[in-house]
Amino acid sequence: MRFKNALAGLVLSLAAAGSAISAVHAGDLVIGRATEQSALDPHFANFGQDSSTAESMFDGLARYGTDYVLRPELATSWKLIDPNNWEIKLRAGVKFHDGTPFTAKDVVFSINRAKDIPKSPGPYSTFVRSVAEMKIVDDLTLLVRTKEPTPLLMEDLGRIFIVPAHLGEGVTTADFNSGKAVIGTGPYKFQQAIPGDKVVMVANPDYWGGKPAFGTVTLKFISNDAARSASLLSGGVDVIERIPPADIPTLEKRKDVSLFSTASGRIIYLAVDSARDTSPFVTDLEGKPLDKNPLKDRRVRIALSKMINRDAIVNKILVG
Repeated sequence: MRFKNALAGLVLSLAAAGSAISAVHAGDLVIGRATEQSALDPHFANFGQDSSTAESMFDGLARYGTDYVLRPELATSWKLIDPNNWEIKLRAGVKFHDGTPFTAKDVVFSINRAKDIPKSPGPYSTFVRSVAEMKIVDDLTLLVRTKEPTPLLMEDLGRIFIVPAHLGEGVTTADFNSGKAVIGTGPYKFQQAIPGDKVVMVANPDYWGGKPAFGTVTLKFISNDAARSASLLSGGVDVIERIPPADIPTLEKRKDVSLFSTASGRIIYLAVDSARDTSPFVTDLEGKPLDKNPLKDRRVRIALSKMINRDAIVNKILVG
């Protein structure tokens, strides 16, 4: 979710899971979020809730819009010199929240840091593993050599949030969680975080992309679906995400609430352990792994698929 554009843009960005909005107070915005981020460190975990918190305080080199078109962000352009070498031009005049100028050095630092974050439950390393070498030409030009042709390089690198190099190699996830290392180039600056409760951000007056839409944005974490909907209807929050399908008919009847939805590029699936000859997850009745992994047999996977009652899921759980 990003707050640098009009409110409609913000709501649409939440809409993959279903969103609703009530009357918004002038100057600030309170969002009822279903899930709290696992860390304020933007490189700690490639989870949706972590990215949703980070992306209003940090920028990447490029980012997909709601129309699924990859657009420049901190990178203004890029070109393929040959199959394994890229030239990336960076945006001039960008400053971090502490006033430090943004340069190629910060990009190199961030990409290198994302490779190996201790105890990460969802590492970003998969997005930078193709990078063999990075060379700084000047403050706003970077050369990247890949290990093999990587046509999706800018999509991959665009997922890495850029932090200032002056944080140093010793900066830890704990430093981010304390707030002192939460320094980005995004439209909002970190102000406060109360674990299990909220994250508060304030507008960055020097944001390169123009004046942010709100003075203050508060992410209020409300995990219970009913409580989240009730908070919206009572005015405790202005926007909520992840509308329970059963609540949609009720909310649609409210004149003081607007529902927004859009097609999502997200795919949710069950992945079976079918690659290995033996699997620790497939056992006999005594709990011992089988000598031969039955999930390698296509017929077994088809049988499992046929056991899923899709009509019941659509009609009962998703209410059509």
